[in-house]
Amino acid sequence: MRSIIVILLLLINGSVYATNEDSQSIGLVLSGGGAKGIAHIGVIQALEENGIPIDYVAGTSMGAIVGGLYSAGYSPQEMMQLICSPDFANWSTGKINEKLSYYFTKENPTPAMLKVPISKSDSTKAASILPSSIISPIPMNFAFLELFSTYSAQCAGNFDNLFVPFRCVASDVVNKHKMVCSQGSLGDAIRASMTFPVVFQPIEMNGMYVYDGGIYDNFPVDVMRADFAPSIMIGVDVSAPEGTPRADDVMSQLEDLIMQNSNYELPDDEGIKLKLDLRAYNLLDFPKAQAIYKIGYDKAMSMMDSIKSRVTKRISAETLAHNRRVFKSKTPALTFGSVDVSGGTTAQNEYIKYLFDENLTDTFGVEHARDAYYRAISSGTLKNLYPTAIYNDSLSTFDLHLKASVKDKFTVGFGGYITSSTNSYIFLSGGYKPLRFNAFSANINAWIGQSYMAGELYSRMLLRSHLQSSIDFQGVISRQKFYENENLFYEDNMPTFITATEALARIKYSIAASRNGKADLTVGYGHLENRFYQNNNVDFAITDRDKSIYNLGQLALNFEYNTLDNNAYPTSGAYYKTSAVGVLGNYEYKTSDTIAMRDGNAKWAQIELIAKNYFSFNRKFSLGTEVDIYASTKKLLSNYNATIVNAAAFNPTPSSYNAFNPAFRANSYVAAGVVPIWKINENLQVRGTFHCFLSFRKILENQTDFSPYYGDWFSNPEFFGEMALVYNFPFASLSLYGNYMSYPERNWNFGASFGVFILAPKFMK
Repeated sequence: MRSIIVILLLLINGSVYATNEDSQSIGLVLSGGGAKGIAHIGVIQALEENGIPIDYVAGTSMGAIVGGLYSAGYSPQEMMQLICSPDFANWSTGKINEKLSYYFTKENPTPAMLKVPISKSDSTKAASILPSSIISPIPMNFAFLELFSTYSAQCAGNFDNLFVPFRCVASDVVNKHKMVCSQGSLGDAIRASMTFPVVFQPIEMNGMYVYDGGIYDNFPVDVMRADFAPSIMIGVDVSAPEGTPRADDVMSQLEDLIMQNSNYELPDDEGIKLKLDLRAYNLLDFPKAQAIYKIGYDKAMSMMDSIKSRVTKRISAETLAHNRRVFKSKTPALTFGSVDVSGGTTAQNEYIKYLFDENLTDTFGVEHARDAYYRAISSGTLKNLYPTAIYNDSLSTFDLHLKASVKDKFTVGFGGYITSSTNSYIFLSGGYKPLRFNAFSANINAWIGQSYMAGELYSRMLLRSHLQSSIDFQGVISRQKFYENENLFYEDNMPTFITATEALARIKYSIAASRNGKADLTVGYGHLENRFYQNNNVDFAITDRDKSIYNLGQLALNFEYNTLDNNAYPTSGAYYKTSAVGVLGNYEYKTSDTIAMRDGNAKWAQIELIAKNYFSFNRKFSLGTEVDIYASTKKLLSNYNATIVNAAAFNPTPSSYNAFNPAFRANSYVAAGVVPIWKINENLQVRGTFHCFLSFRKILENQTDFSPYYGDWFSNPEFFGEMALVYNFPFASLSLYGNYMSYPERNWNFGASFGVFILAPKFMK
């Protein structure tokens, strides 16, 4: 009997203990802090490894992102995989993945660094020159739709029904108070909570724009207490320490100015607080995710004994994984049944809607929606396009709502390229581009410089067809002066060695060949005129220049594919171009005394293949490979200089355009090179460019009568090498470079440049 009584007492005590343990609830409170909030994931990982359950989550800003993902069933490993992905890097910096862009509708690149909208409807309205936020919201918009829409549907808009009940905090700056988000769209709530002013563009909730919750409550202990009243709280504080922000850190200054005095206290009788020292990191240090994660993990592990002494409840890894699988299995697929658009005119809304439901008679998935979304924004006519998915329970599909913010149709642009050589210019442009079916757009561009001047008129009629297509017109007049070598800044007393003038007109029929490609059939006419001295040992004051003139008709077929992340200094992506051109016309050569003249017919065919591939091995190192094959049936002319001046030139970098170099000109050639790139950070890079240039047959000069002749096949290769330190701004690039060409001897050049180097189109190449 005594044994039975002891056993019963033990069972009763165990039952009471189990009941007390099961009744304990744990709330996790996560502060804001930008990229420093990645440390929250390390803390969660440590808690899970030690069987510490999380029953509720409340977070602000980055704490809302981590808390929201966790509440939607993401494991710490899945969260880190997401944050370390290239996609997240694009969302967090506002960079559009070029593989998602629709190449056909993108504007032709120009040297414009700034575009200013001109409002025709309201002349008194001052158009904003500056962007509405440092980071473009466009990539993040669709990312949040993908990440959170299905979980909003699963919980029926009640955050208590998520995998872990969740709260986040946003700020109503109009009424000067915080907003606690507990229902509605999970993505909108998290997006509102993390909208740090100036950095991110605010979103509209309940008829007002809301901002980062950290403005009024960066450590929502009171929200956790009021909404969930857990037995014990674990608070993680990653906020910046009090004190003066660093003078060289703009983001820390913004954080100090914008964030109000928040209460970071967590009373000992209510829980345990982990204060993490992350002073070495700023709000946007997302590339340092692994190091920040480890700080959170190590801190939590160092305090695990204290945590376990307070938290007696446990959950096994197997049970937790099973519960996640069950929750995710109930999540509906992101399938859309209808689309509606607002924000623009009726014609603009109908056009955007057409991109989403074109050729569809039934539902469509997220892949199609993503394709249409990036197709809509690739044209550059939208300031913003905000998607919202509303679940239709009766049909088990989502209704897609899109709110568009359309740019003004008229713009003026300013830019240029400033360099220590003779190739500097300023750039001016004016453009008209509407958003509608069968839209007609037009641009006028001007390059004004010492060595280079050009004017371009470009227009496009976008056609409504199964494969998107257009009819384009292009007219260009350009003049480029070449000197024998580079000269620092402006030199106006040096005789021009070569002046190349072009006037061209083209009509193209273009079609979208793929998401990242386009093809066109071109008919054109060009007048090409080159003036040059036979040598530099003449009296330039009394000697005229020889002249060669081409009047040519052109029929060309071109294909382009482009996913490069930067026109001038790419680090990832690919570019392929194939062109086949037939030319027919006449040629005229006049000597300086205008007595000796030679006329003749000009006809030839040419093809060119360009392939550039840039591979990113990690965040620090990329390697590019470049190949350019150019072959033509162009014949030698009677004069060497006339022949070499009209030969195709190979220019692997902007600085290689500065001087005329006959060794890198040929009627047919192959060039190949490698471009190793060390990325010091997201903007600063050291890049090498090393190319071998090989003429099919080198054009040589007969010293007796100055006539040209071909050398041996594939002989006498030339070398070009350049090292550059490049800083990429959002609107331009700054470069310090040094390069070497194998001809002439000791051909070293050093210089600096700032801006965007893009010249007007040329007739032949």
